[in-house]
Amino acid sequence: MRHIILAAVSSIALASPTMTALAQTTVAAPAAANPLLGDWITDPQGVPPYGMIKAADYQPALDIALAEARRELSAITRVRSAPTFTNTIEALERAGLRYQAISAAFFNVAGADATPEIQSAEEPISAMLTDFSNAMMLDPALFARVDAVYRQRASLGLSPEQTRLLEETHRRFVRAGAALAPEQRARVAEINADMSKLGVAFGQKLLADQKASSVILTEAEMAGIPAGAKAAAAKAAADAGHPGYLITATRSAVEAFLTTATNRAAREKVFTAFNNRGANTNDNNTAAIIRRMLELRIERAKLMGAATHADFVLEDSMAKTPEAAMDLLMQIYTPALARAKEEEAALRSLAAVDGVTDIEAWDWRFYAEKERARRYNLDESELKQYFPLDGMVAALMETTGRLYGIKFVERPDLPVYAPGVKAWEIREADGTVVGLFFADWFARPTKRPGAWMNSLRDQSELLGYKAVVVNNCNFTPPAPGERAEISLDDATTLFHEFGHALHGLFSQVRYPSLSGTSVSRDFVELPSQIHEHWISEPSILRAQAKNAAGEPIPEPMLAALLESRTFNQGFLTVQQISSAILDMELHRMTAVPEGFDAVAWEKQRLAALGVPEAVGMRHRLAHFSHIFDGGYSAGYYAYSWAEAMDADGFEAFKKSGNLFDPALAAKLRQEVLARGNTRDPAESYIAFRGRLPNADALLKNRGLK
Repeated sequence: MRHIILAAVSSIALASPTMTALAQTTVAAPAAANPLLGDWITDPQGVPPYGMIKAADYQPALDIALAEARRELSAITRVRSAPTFTNTIEALERAGLRYQAISAAFFNVAGADATPEIQSAEEPISAMLTDFSNAMMLDPALFARVDAVYRQRASLGLSPEQTRLLEETHRRFVRAGAALAPEQRARVAEINADMSKLGVAFGQKLLADQKASSVILTEAEMAGIPAGAKAAAAKAAADAGHPGYLITATRSAVEAFLTTATNRAAREKVFTAFNNRGANTNDNNTAAIIRRMLELRIERAKLMGAATHADFVLEDSMAKTPEAAMDLLMQIYTPALARAKEEEAALRSLAAVDGVTDIEAWDWRFYAEKERARRYNLDESELKQYFPLDGMVAALMETTGRLYGIKFVERPDLPVYAPGVKAWEIREADGTVVGLFFADWFARPTKRPGAWMNSLRDQSELLGYKAVVVNNCNFTPPAPGERAEISLDDATTLFHEFGHALHGLFSQVRYPSLSGTSVSRDFVELPSQIHEHWISEPSILRAQAKNAAGEPIPEPMLAALLESRTFNQGFLTVQQISSAILDMELHRMTAVPEGFDAVAWEKQRLAALGVPEAVGMRHRLAHFSHIFDGGYSAGYYAYSWAEAMDADGFEAFKKSGNLFDPALAAKLRQEVLARGNTRDPAESYIAFRGRLPNADALLKNRGLK
């Protein structure tokens, strides 16, 4: 059975009554009128009937689906014959399909369109699913059968994929606590139930504070903002019932504002509001949640026999140990910090002309843009007109078409969960359907921050499933009648998330638990990050980077843009790596100090690392959703670990002399994207590249070496 990762839970949920006992539970719920209980789950497309679903439908549907799953799991434990791969391990893969589908449908909406009704349902649904995972993963009879098959694995004549499934299934049970003593299992169950609630609370507080941190500005405070962005801000204010201009507290909107706004006081206002999310003196402060979550993570790690939460998490990763992860981070951080200090000195000289004696965090992007314009003759507002969202989506389609031969066929007939969501059928060159792709590009008040990929259905040959995946971004919606324009960084995010989508879509795996993106955190970012490189391919930009008049980006501007890609990389790298270092240090604690305050600890650690105050972290702890409600605790290093691989992997395309080399693209698809978790990720990378990478290509790619 594929484990459903709850939006609010960063690790597998554990413990409670046995599956046998729970199988006897009877549940009454209105099945007939509930669209979630219809035949869409067995339909070949597997798309939730979103247009028919009400928020109130999810919980009763899950009541029924979970009761069904408990009966299925109980049936496995009641088989009279000896445990085999077929009647135990493969049977687990077939169990619980209805609840998995409904859960995926719900948490997709909980992240992208968390209305008050959805938010009110999130905690009880998370609790239901935690209880279910508790029962499954700690059922002694079920684990006994899994363990019995595992102990015979060498003599069963299994295929490599079957062997991998058996080993991974057994590992999940053991890491869930199935091998612990009863009292330890019970405590682990309590911990995970508490962490489920804390994760939900963190996400909801952050969403509320994001909304509260949006800033209303006057005409004077909008000085320097391009006309299109200004019109979008006016619409956002009007939609919220305010006069003036509204800058939403999303990274895309805030960074664009900080880059072009000439009013320094307005920059400070917008930056401070964005930066302090989760750390304000209001009901949305996340400090108590962070402290309690750390305490619980430490306690659980010790129960599981690990020294720290980081040690526990990284046992199941390419890095294997926190020390290996930190070693890579410091290899990147040291040259990046030196570069950032050089950049700060250059910006300070530039700011002095305006009478600004010290570069503050709200000044950096503004003066960096001035310096970039000076060096490369680039103007961000002029540049942005050549990056329409539709054009960048077309660039994405062209790129992946040239690499893999796939086609995008729009499917306006498919139900979507929110206005503006688009759907495509992805096909091979010969017309064979690969899977379905949904795109939700724009920010909305009910959407959590950041960008991510969801899977509504995982590919599986066993079940006859093709993948159904969703990409979410938070681009600023355009004003009416205007086209959406994004930055090159936004376009890179677009390509990044579709790399995750391809990882799900291209999966060619028999068992759903091993399918698609079901790989270690420090490998899952490789498919996303390697595809980022193609947005800088000149032929793609010449074809798709066009202004409203249809004129392509001028060649001098294109050349300058490509030359400037390593500009400001000291700043950007220190921001990212400092976040990763603090995540790892936080989760290497053996105990939470009395009176621990995340804000004070963060400040002290940044000072010890020598991070300039004008640089800071990309994600402050108070709003670091990756590690407190997104499954990346002790795992944010994964982006850098994967970047070492993606930079090295893209180097192979560059050395071939053809960035669309068909043989290399086929190898990337076959050895990485299609493999899922059917083998150790290091084997997959070696099969693609011939060896493991180091940090050299990453540093060169960022211009740090």
